[in-house]
Amino acid sequence: PSCTRKLDLDLSFFGFPRCPTRCQKWVENSGRADLEDKTPDQLNKHYQLCAKHFETSMICRTKNKEYLKSLFEILIL
Repeated sequence: PSCTRKLDLDLSFFGFPRCPTRCQKWVENSGRADLEDKTPDQLNKHYQLCAKHFETSMICRTKNKEYLKSLFEILIL
């Protein structure tokens, strides 16, 4: 999905992990070819994936924020 906060104000976004292996897994599962040439550092600093890319069971909701529950997130499309 091409998601923006402008379209859905309640949509949570998650920054790419710093770990190169996990970061690459996120890129592969995101379905976004435009991210394939970016370094993990670039992705971590400048890009995010929205909650729609993750299984709902992997998202922990608190009063003010949403977090990913696991170090090994599962992405969906």
